[in-house]
Amino acid sequence: MRRTATTANAILGLLALRQEWPTYILTKQLRRNMRFFWPRAESRIYDEAKQLVSRGLATARREHDGKRTRTVYAITEAGRRTLGRWLATPPRGTALECEGLLRVFLADFSTRDQLRAALDQVQADAEAILAVGRVVGPEYLRGTAPFQDQVHVRALVFDFLWSHATMLQRWAERTAAAIERWEESSPTERTEDAIEVIRSHLAVDNGGPGWERTNGRQS
Repeated sequence: MRRTATTANAILGLLALRQEWPTYILTKQLRRNMRFFWPRAESRIYDEAKQLVSRGLATARREHDGKRTRTVYAITEAGRRTLGRWLATPPRGTALECEGLLRVFLADFSTRDQLRAALDQVQADAEAILAVGRVVGPEYLRGTAPFQDQVHVRALVFDFLWSHATMLQRWAERTAAAIERWEESSPTERTEDAIEVIRSHLAVDNGGPGWERTNGRQS
């Protein structure tokens, strides 16, 4: 399998977790677990699953569920070997894609309302992640999650996504406050505020206190 076929390997990884997967359950798990850090998997699941079967990495059988017919997939030994080889390769570098941040980068060409709309989208993205976490997290605490035996792994992913979402929220709040101050600030004051943002982050990196610009207190 090509080194770049990450989506196919993501599906192989899910197939390796249990004996058989109906397509709709695969889609549900991708939506529940992977869409925030590998969104391509959900949109390509049907094509990728068929490709896995054609390559001998998975099997597919049809079964009747009431009046409906569904396809059930299972990983083969060849699929497990392929998954293992992929996991043994170095991952590609982490990539960030955030159109809201791009809009802020081009803020000098935007209106305040356009910038607020961009930040509202970032806030909505963060809330979408947290909303899923508020459902999934209590399931693991109750011991009723579909993959409770994977909690030691899923908690690490939960930590990443929850931390990422709260970071997005705090950044959007700070940025909205900074943009509001622009209207009342002189160019010199704007520059001084900007320099202080950079300085405060570098101070934290060097072990000093940070500065929570939304409410003006040290953190």
